[in-house]
Amino acid sequence: MRTIHKRIRKATSTPKGRIIFFSILLLILSVIAAGLLYWNFYKKQIIRTQLESAIKEKSKGLYSVKYDSLYLDEVAGDLSAKNFRLTYDSNKYLALLREGDVPPTLLTITIPSLNVAGVKTPRALLSKEIVGKKLQINDPVIDIFYTHAGKDSTRNAPTKEVYEQILGDLNLIHIDTVFISNATITTRDLRTGVKKVQMMNTNIQLVNVAVDSAGDADTSRILFAKEVTINVAKIAWSPEKSYDYNLDSVSLSTISKSVHIGAFQVRPLQDELTFTRSLRLAADRFDFSVNKIDIKNIDFYQLSREELIADSIVVNSASFKIYRDISLPHDRISRIGTYPSQAVMRSSLPMNVRSIIFNNTFVEYKERNAKTGQAGKVQFYNTRATVSNVTNKPELVKENNVMVVDAVSRFLDKAPLHANWKFYLGSPNGRFDLRGSLGAIDATQVNVLTVPMGPARIERGIIHSLQFNLAANDYSMSGKVTMLYDDLKVSILQKDEDTKIVKKKQLASLAANVMIKNSNPSGNKEEPRVIDAKFQRDTHRSMFHMTWKTIFKGVKESVGINK
Repeated sequence: MRTIHKRIRKATSTPKGRIIFFSILLLILSVIAAGLLYWNFYKKQIIRTQLESAIKEKSKGLYSVKYDSLYLDEVAGDLSAKNFRLTYDSNKYLALLREGDVPPTLLTITIPSLNVAGVKTPRALLSKEIVGKKLQINDPVIDIFYTHAGKDSTRNAPTKEVYEQILGDLNLIHIDTVFISNATITTRDLRTGVKKVQMMNTNIQLVNVAVDSAGDADTSRILFAKEVTINVAKIAWSPEKSYDYNLDSVSLSTISKSVHIGAFQVRPLQDELTFTRSLRLAADRFDFSVNKIDIKNIDFYQLSREELIADSIVVNSASFKIYRDISLPHDRISRIGTYPSQAVMRSSLPMNVRSIIFNNTFVEYKERNAKTGQAGKVQFYNTRATVSNVTNKPELVKENNVMVVDAVSRFLDKAPLHANWKFYLGSPNGRFDLRGSLGAIDATQVNVLTVPMGPARIERGIIHSLQFNLAANDYSMSGKVTMLYDDLKVSILQKDEDTKIVKKKQLASLAANVMIKNSNPSGNKEEPRVIDAKFQRDTHRSMFHMTWKTIFKGVKESVGINK
């Protein structure tokens, strides 16, 4: 330092030396001033150029970014942009497709307003790191396109590569809090353009966000954040033309490890008559509504990797309505492999849910009979069902392969019903067991079923109880059926082809009442008749059809009808 001072004093000891020295100093100051002036005047363009080139380079030219205006305050570390747009280049996508290097998903993002506060600008310039306090994104529109290509093409969630493509050559992004308000997120099929899922009025809060290689490996982070809160007003999709699917008021919190859904609906777009007329073969029409769903103690890290791990799913109330017109020809599609246990095992989503609970649930199966032209309804009111051990993870199935469904209900809102299913997960032949009982009911109250579906009318009788203990597989069901009843009398019905009115067949009714046994047991000293019911499954029909037919066969044989 002293040497430098001596040289400066020596250089400025003469008038000529002083002129030269101050000329150089002035030049240096002028260069610095010009640099500062240039930076302040052109800083937006420099940032734009660097940002655009970084994203293009990192994404192999696939993505580009544009925005209309930019405000930057280096001292406060504030940055805001208007009409920020991230888009992909369709020509570059086709080139990558030909090279076999295309990602499984593509993104387009439009953000009308983006604000960043507390950015440490020098750190960002020197070490390619962005560290800030708050990021606010308002009213973004995000489109996710599934390309059906790439090594992770079977995934439904965007992969790590998508985030890496967008980050450019930054080493780290760390933001204390990220707020995304009123987002609209839509997923589409790139090949067809068909909209798959749309999330409307989505609000997201991410706390302690770290986007880097370490953050991605941190299992305590979801979406690179320590804490995530998501609220979505509505999620809608239409996988087929006959239905709309909706989720309303969805909220998610990694802090409480819970998900709440206000309602889930499967809404038919056609009434029963229009739906039937649109069919060539008989099919079920669904009308489902499930309200106030709570998923508790869910593992969000595993969920982000498309694996469902949770303690329980609780439904506050639900309604399930199914309608079928059996006057149409039945399809010849095999239903082998469609039991609930088989559906769980073949699901592409690995899962382990300890229990699923349905409270206050209404179930209705409505069937229109071609012979009578009328529809009968099997209805179950105030149903409460618990499904236990819902898993398809091989190591857990090996420990416990029994999925239990236990339900209590009111049959036709008249008699108590209890049923217990045991499904054997991984069974090669679809094995399951069913035990149940029905309480006392006036037999005439069953006419809502027997008249349109029989066709027969019960004139009088009391059913004291119905018990069944059955075993089934993919092809058959068999077991014990016991119905205790008294004073049974029936009428056989037939529809008049001219008047279309269903009337009593006198001779057939007389013959039926002579043939049937009007009580079980028939006398005080007799043991109750226990029927060995057997039914060979129509493999084109459902498990519930087989179950109903087996029990109904046992009931008919109990009263002496063997046909």
